[in-house]
Amino acid sequence: MDIKVTLLGTGAGVPIPGRAQSGILVEVPKHKILLDCGMGTPLRIAESGTAVDEIDTICLTHEHLDHIQDIPALIKASWLKNKEAKYKIIVPKELKKRLINIFRCLDAPHFDDKNIMLNFEVLNPEEEFQDSFSIKAFDTLHTDMSQGYEITHDGKRIIYTGDTEVSEKIKNLSENVDILIHELSSLKKTKGHTDTESFISTFADTSPKLLILTHFYPDVAEKIKEVTKKIEKETGIQTISGKDLRTIQI
Repeated sequence: MDIKVTLLGTGAGVPIPGRAQSGILVEVPKHKILLDCGMGTPLRIAESGTAVDEIDTICLTHEHLDHIQDIPALIKASWLKNKEAKYKIIVPKELKKRLINIFRCLDAPHFDDKNIMLNFEVLNPEEEFQDSFSIKAFDTLHTDMSQGYEITHDGKRIIYTGDTEVSEKIKNLSENVDILIHELSSLKKTKGHTDTESFISTFADTSPKLLILTHFYPDVAEKIKEVTKKIEKETGIQTISGKDLRTIQI
């Protein structure tokens, strides 16, 4: 196995039956990386066959609840299983303090225990974290602190946008990328999010090898098959619509 991607949650802020909120699991040899952790993510992790304590790295894109809400639940689940929780949590600078405050409010007796090791790694746009894989942050057009992540392992690349409008930055990063995981929240132009026509007009001359659409609100979810076909036809990009627990290997 080189890289395995499991879509844990493909919904957004409004609950949709069968769709958890934002969460992506990326597996490379000896490492499991979680991208965002919205409502329902720990359950989907278990349903995917992964144990909560097998994840070692978590990347969070921004502060909205549908992307971070179940981080405390994930950490508590790991602690309950092993009496320890050890994660490297990669975040935008402004998010670190907020998360620490959340943990202390929700689970103060355990947070300062020596067995809960939350190793925060602040990663600013254009900065890179390196292990046997690399994670590089990039700016997105959503909130003041939002950012996406580019994961590279053994020459293969994945781009995960989190929430964003379309941008030239993401378009350029997506050229020849193995997998582009891009949000599609809206059917019409909406500030801070991506709609069908904006995606088509921006990415029509770009060549990611595979596009995965995710982060659906109910109106988009109802028409996602139609939207997926339209994007693939008009951009020429192989496109699939995200479905919880769907896996892709490259």
